[in-house]
Amino acid sequence: MLGDKLTSKGCTSEETPSENALLRSRIDEQSQLIMILKQRSDEAIQTAHSLEKSNALLAAKSKQAHDDLALKMRMCDKLESRFNDLASNHQQMIDVSPAAFLVI
Repeated sequence: MLGDKLTSKGCTSEETPSENALLRSRIDEQSQLIMILKQRSDEAIQTAHSLEKSNALLAAKSKQAHDDLALKMRMCDKLESRFNDLASNHQQMIDVSPAAFLVI
């Protein structure tokens, strides 16, 4: 194919080595570019895997924090209920105390 192009253009034997050198140079440049792109691709894949691991870890921590929050909310609700019961009992004691003094 390359030989056909060279002969169809009427290249002399002097031009062929310089054209071959130019083509080889371009092939080398393309090879280097391919290697650079492959390296960048590998780095991007590695970064993506690292980010996926971090995301999974953060999701697990988020779920744990959500579960802890739900537990603490239940505890707070229970404490509030107990406090309200105590406040009610205390109010009843206050209401009964003056009546007890009147009976005596």
